[in-house]
Amino acid sequence: MSATTGGTPGRAAGATTGRRGGSGGFSTTLFGFSLRGLLVRGRTAALALLPLAVAAVAVVVLAATSVPARYGLQTTLAGDLLVGLVVPIVALVLGTGAFGDERESGTLPLLRNLVRPRWHVVVARTAAAWVSTVVVCVPAVVACAVVGTSISLPAGDVVAGLVLATALTAAAYCAVFVLLSLLARRGLLAGLAYVVLWETFLAGLAPALRGLSIGSYGRRVVTLATPGDVPLSTVAASGVTTSALVLAGVAVVAVALASWRLQRMDVA
Repeated sequence: MSATTGGTPGRAAGATTGRRGGSGGFSTTLFGFSLRGLLVRGRTAALALLPLAVAAVAVVVLAATSVPARYGLQTTLAGDLLVGLVVPIVALVLGTGAFGDERESGTLPLLRNLVRPRWHVVVARTAAAWVSTVVVCVPAVVACAVVGTSISLPAGDVVAGLVLATALTAAAYCAVFVLLSLLARRGLLAGLAYVVLWETFLAGLAPALRGLSIGSYGRRVVTLATPGDVPLSTVAASGVTTSALVLAGVAVVAVALASWRLQRMDVA
């Protein structure tokens, strides 16, 4: 009886400490655990083949084309392949896996035993998915930067455009897909339908629809790293700064909604 009585206050004290004084350490620990879990998965290694394929295409472009021919190819590499394909696919798999894997394995109820508020969990998982996405996409970013600088574009603009577009687009996509993983049991399939149907097809039909496309804002930001004009049917009508703010806003709103969802959902 004494052991039981002694153990209960200890657990209560630990929970109180986690709520009041240790929330920062808890969030950091959860972020590190989530990051390791995402990066060491076999699916992440498979995802790395996508940016490596873009890097391979860039090598072929550098070896087989003249400098003038690379102008249009840089727009294709950075806008269509990197921001339009690689980033959303990688973010989709890693973002929906943030909670989807726990839902499928039945470990989601363990969240009941974690400290409150649950938004710490959402922020940590989203941040881990975002960092993992950016890390996986690094080979494609570097390859696009090399091609961009080879055609005498300002190196600062090329690097800034690629890094900013990749980071912000990945943040927006990851946050949205984390939210989707909490809303739907088959978040991966729903997210794939969104990327294929909305981002790839419907968003190119009308300016109003492009204004609701994450990828169109990402492609607008990456125009810093591409030469000349870009096809207006692929980018948002807003400027680079506004597009960057929109992407950041989408990420913040999606994280807030995911936190609200996790706080109120029955994880039993």
